[in-house]
Amino acid sequence: MYSHGRKTGCRISLDYTYRGMRVAFLENELLRVGVLLDKGADVFEFTYKPHDVDVLWQSPIPLRRPFVATSALPEGAFHDYFYGGWQEVLPSAGWSSVPYRGASQGLHGEASLLPFDARLLEDSPERVSLLTSVRLYRSPLILERTMTLEGGRAALLLDERLTNESVEPFAVMWGHHPALGEPFLDDSCVLQTPATSTRVLDFHANGLWERGEQGYPHVRNRRTGALEDVRLVLPRETRSVDVLSFWGLTDGWYALTNRRRGFGFGMSWDPKLFPCLWMWQVYGGHIDYPWYGRTYNVALEPFTSWPPTGTAAAIENGTALVLAPGQTIETRLAAVAYDGDGVGRITADGVVES
Repeated sequence: MYSHGRKTGCRISLDYTYRGMRVAFLENELLRVGVLLDKGADVFEFTYKPHDVDVLWQSPIPLRRPFVATSALPEGAFHDYFYGGWQEVLPSAGWSSVPYRGASQGLHGEASLLPFDARLLEDSPERVSLLTSVRLYRSPLILERTMTLEGGRAALLLDERLTNESVEPFAVMWGHHPALGEPFLDDSCVLQTPATSTRVLDFHANGLWERGEQGYPHVRNRRTGALEDVRLVLPRETRSVDVLSFWGLTDGWYALTNRRRGFGFGMSWDPKLFPCLWMWQVYGGHIDYPWYGRTYNVALEPFTSWPPTGTAAAIENGTALVLAPGQTIETRLAAVAYDGDGVGRITADGVVES
């Protein structure tokens, strides 16, 4: 990335566009992070420089400006623009035809489809910080996210504020959706997270795991009847697709380590706010729209709520996050890269402990 001025240490830029959309870059000695400001402030690049690998998945759907397809999808436009990367999901997750407070929220809500405002907060060799913010259209919510890199650390810090502007309580499903793919992802990858149980969604005919609530880490394979370790990423040839969630988190973190390459990607968060971790596993088995068997990826997603069937379902089962009138919630997440064959823990400030 060319940047006029400083060439070493932390760097940040709002000078670039890609296919007519504003992008921002944050960079230090270890990480390069790209942010797609005109679409959800998505993280579209997370490159760990020591290995020269962007860990994020790239889907067969190209990154492009908004367009009009042949007809509007009942669930909205999320899949039309899903090039991969890392989205913030708000105010609803998954899709339901049931409106909430009169608004159709669509697949994974509206935040990831909206342009964000952006402002540099700090730009020094030791630290760079970017504030992104948006006021949602269909929901009475303001989302602010401050993204920070510090010198010598392979950790992206995200400090977030979510405000309900309504005079009434407002329920949401809120989460982060980083999808990981090749060349980082392969069948040497193993997941670590301090969970105690697993829930498997009745999602697709090519699902591998027995539906319903099970233990952790061993989950029953519904093709063979055997208990298998769900933490082990399987090869593309498995031809399966599943949506799972992990519960009973004793701490809020995960690590996904590629043992062949000797490095990994992880996140940390507040488990009181995001009490479950979703895992979308696509091991070559999503054979219908929009992937048609072309994809191999996983997404590991800290979330407030379950299942991915819309806000009404989360309200019914008691997992929706309800903001009081005028309430603001503040929280911190971190995304990290690290060397080695696993971690002991990732702290709330993105410190990787062995």
